[in-house]
Amino acid sequence: MSKKSKLYQTVLREYEEIRMQKEHELTKRRNEIYHICPRIEEIEKEISLTSIRIARMVLQKPADSQLLLKQLQKEIAILKQEKINLLDELGFSENALQINYCCSDCKDTGYIDSVPCHCMKQKLIDFAYDQSNIKEIVKYENLDTFNLKKYDKKENKQEGWSPYENMQKIFNTCQNFCDNFDTTFKNLFLYGGTGLGKTFLCNGIAKELLDKGKTVLYMTAGQLFDTIEKQQFNNENPEEKEDIMEDLLTVDLLIIDDLGTEFSTILSSAKLFHIINTRMLTKKQIVISTNLAPDKLIDQYSDRLVSRIVGNYIILKFFGNDIRQKNQENSI
Repeated sequence: MSKKSKLYQTVLREYEEIRMQKEHELTKRRNEIYHICPRIEEIEKEISLTSIRIARMVLQKPADSQLLLKQLQKEIAILKQEKINLLDELGFSENALQINYCCSDCKDTGYIDSVPCHCMKQKLIDFAYDQSNIKEIVKYENLDTFNLKKYDKKENKQEGWSPYENMQKIFNTCQNFCDNFDTTFKNLFLYGGTGLGKTFLCNGIAKELLDKGKTVLYMTAGQLFDTIEKQQFNNENPEEKEDIMEDLLTVDLLIIDDLGTEFSTILSSAKLFHIINTRMLTKKQIVISTNLAPDKLIDQYSDRLVSRIVGNYIILKFFGNDIRQKNQENSI
């Protein structure tokens, strides 16, 4: 059995566990509501019986079907409104007696009309590359929690403006990248010193697109190059090799963090060019963060790889004082 087949089985088991948990929660919530307000249970039974009664009448008198259906709709609407009012009085939402799905699109089945849902695609990515930890990180590091106030408003004479003004522009560019992801093909290249917010914004972009139902593969350069090396020399499972490269090439957004910190080889660099070039040709976006300026990339990577980045990416330069270090000093 291929690695991907095992992953599918694992993910499907997780969906089954999620559905069981959600059904258990609904049963518990329903029993609690019925206990507090028996009238709500009566209303649900009345709605069910009314539907059955009208259905029988329609079969007996098909000529009067339109009139009977209008009568059904009116009676059920009155009952539903009474139920909503009672739930509201108890402090529950009108959907309290329905299953609260994690994914409303596929109703936690993983499929929409036999096609894998976006949430299943992301789960497969998470399991395959152990990226589920990003789901926790982005709760705290996202575009909503990004704090511009941490950046110095004093003008940087070398750059001609302040780190604060610079970050305003960078933040807006990242937000526009997310807002127009489906309509505008763009790639981002974030570079600058450590502790200036590059990884934070990468996390923020990841969350924005995950929330839109996009598949996101977030890897540090070290993880990416290690994955490339392993798949290259994995001759025992050729299907797994194809699966890995397919994900790198087809995921909606690929984020490569800390490019330049990894140990690279001629082979891995060639693979990286293949990934960047293929995704550019197929209009699949990439976000890259690095401490290296574009003119320094040439010392570590091929001319053609650097030219693809310089010619096809929005270059965003970070400058200023180390924000993480400032946070640590303030917490002392």
